[in-house]
Amino acid sequence: MSYAVRAPSVLLAASILLAALWVPTPAVAADEPTASFGEDVTTVTRGDVVEIRVQHSQPGTLHIGGDGYGYHLSVALVGSGTTTLTIDTYNSTGAPETYVSGGGNKTLHTGQLSEPIEPATYMMNVTIDGVERAIGQLDVAERGNTSATTNVAPASLNDSDSSLSPGDIRDVVTERTTVAKGDLAVIRLNESGLESALNPEDVTGGANANGIEITLNQLEVRPNREQQTFLATPENGTTVVTDFENDEVFLVWDTADLPLEGDAEDYELQVTLRGDHSDFVEEDTITARSRVRLVEPIVSIEVRNETVYPWESLRVNVTGETTLAPNSVVELRARAPGQPFLKLVPMTVTANRTVSQNLTFAPEDRGLTFPLWVRDYRDETEHTMRILDSEANLRFLDQETDGTFVTVSRVNLSVGGFVAVETADEEPLGTSAHLPPGTHRNVVVEFDRRQLVDAELLAIAYADRDRDGNFSVAVDAPYRTGDDSTDTDGNATDGNQTAGTIVADDAMVRLEPGAKTPTPTPTATPTGTATESTPATTTETPFPVVERTPLEPAAAGTNTSIPFSPGLAVVALVLTGLVARRLRR
Repeated sequence: MSYAVRAPSVLLAASILLAALWVPTPAVAADEPTASFGEDVTTVTRGDVVEIRVQHSQPGTLHIGGDGYGYHLSVALVGSGTTTLTIDTYNSTGAPETYVSGGGNKTLHTGQLSEPIEPATYMMNVTIDGVERAIGQLDVAERGNTSATTNVAPASLNDSDSSLSPGDIRDVVTERTTVAKGDLAVIRLNESGLESALNPEDVTGGANANGIEITLNQLEVRPNREQQTFLATPENGTTVVTDFENDEVFLVWDTADLPLEGDAEDYELQVTLRGDHSDFVEEDTITARSRVRLVEPIVSIEVRNETVYPWESLRVNVTGETTLAPNSVVELRARAPGQPFLKLVPMTVTANRTVSQNLTFAPEDRGLTFPLWVRDYRDETEHTMRILDSEANLRFLDQETDGTFVTVSRVNLSVGGFVAVETADEEPLGTSAHLPPGTHRNVVVEFDRRQLVDAELLAIAYADRDRDGNFSVAVDAPYRTGDDSTDTDGNATDGNQTAGTIVADDAMVRLEPGAKTPTPTPTATPTGTATESTPATTTETPFPVVERTPLEPAAAGTNTSIPFSPGLAVVALVLTGLVARRLRR
């Protein structure tokens, strides 16, 4: 009950206290003039250009500083609305009309400055009819040190007929200190307070350059030589591109004419303020440095598969390394002499200064041998490409042997391989030694077991697909006529593909007289003279051991992958239905 009685008394006391503390804000009459600043505090680095915006409902006056600041500027605000003024704080040593734009009459109530306006906080206000209507603040900050970083850009950046823009440069530059001779060294300056002082057309340090000098200095002085220093002038291959909105300046230096002795040459870029022409310093001051290491332009490439075999993909991978600037484009060239064959493929240098390209050749390019290289770097990059075709033929003539071997009179294999001989029942008898690409005569095929009867045998040309020099029926496959072991996209097809007709020839192989196995004759057992039976014996012809000297391949000039003339090529000869049976495999 007591709480309910006291509560109204507490609320009443609080209401009386708040009423006593409240002070009403005087209302502004509807016809009273108003003014305000776009920003209460405006900041600028000494030497840069500052923009000040003022809103005012009636004509008035903007005041910056005062007698206590050693600088008092007033600018008339004409009419009503928004007035935008710009002040060049570097060129603030003359009459206000020379460095202040916008507004009406400009009056400097203090003496003209002998140096750019000093770093300080200057109060600002707007008066209308002598009454202060807005207050603001202008902060002029001390200049900081200019920083510099070295970047690299491809030489093609200078190929455009139009002038370079900051966006053009940012699109292709990469931060690197190593620059290949002929590429562009791009020095990015994070400028501080140089917006008005910097003259892009002249950075040689003189009066017209406001004391700003940019040079490239050789660091290593060799015996009996003088240090070389290059001014950043158009004659020395330099272009200055400004982006004051982002406080950046790009110095683009074409290195094509810079001296390079040995594998590398070290330079240092310097930004210097000359005391005799700069209003910022009284003595020469280096404000920024950045190193540039000039090296030889080098391109090297590797071809993963210089020799493309018939059963392999027609895609060839080319990779390489270079000292050229990232985003540079080099041209990969392939040309077959005497043939209407030319490939020109661009390769773009990556950020890691590598190149990579996949070339896809056409099925009709098989059989070509041609050089592959990078334009302008042929001596260092040339490789010989061989796109091999699947061509083979052989001649297997009727013959007599002792049943342990046969001779294939002529064999031509475009990519090397073997000759295998088998029976009409597809039973393997033997395989030749490995044959290198080219033409071979009188190839001997030793049998794994003796042939004991006259028979029609088949000789088949096999490619050594795994290129290990050993015959494997599971891996190595027969040559085929019209063999195209890749699909239309250049991908390798199945190694057991069956397109085309097997390259083979058959021959009647007869045993020499006396080589045939005689009929076994049982030996008679005398009657009544033995208590135990004696087993019968037979007379067998032992397996002969034959030693032969392998025949050499054909003489030089014939050991090529060029196919035989139609008169010599015997492909899958149809004699006794044997080839027809083979085609059904």
